[in-house]
Amino acid sequence: MFATMKPYAPPPPPGAQPPPLWGSEEHVRALFGDRVTDVVTRRQTVTVDRFAGPDEFRDYFKTHYGPTISAYRAIAGDPERVAALDRDLAELARRHTSDSGAMRWEYLLLTARRRG
Repeated sequence: MFATMKPYAPPPPPGAQPPPLWGSEEHVRALFGDRVTDVVTRRQTVTVDRFAGPDEFRDYFKTHYGPTISAYRAIAGDPERVAALDRDLAELARRHTSDSGAMRWEYLLLTARRRG
């Protein structure tokens, strides 16, 4: 989703790291460093089947998800870019929706204990 929105979003603040890095075990381990112990990671998936179709998916994220809201605000004065982002997000949902109408999203679950 972030790759789809990137051309429309405002540039990140200096020093900001891309959100997808949170899906990298190595990156998250490096962030916590030696401040944690007992690190356990696993990849899991969640089935998302609440959207009736690609347009509903787009509209939900357009009104409820901070990064998407920010991208739309950045281009609000340009109706052609708004329409293009609308199309791109709906197409993203189309590409990732199975025949059953569901999407499967993978995520990294990392648990640890704070040292000290």
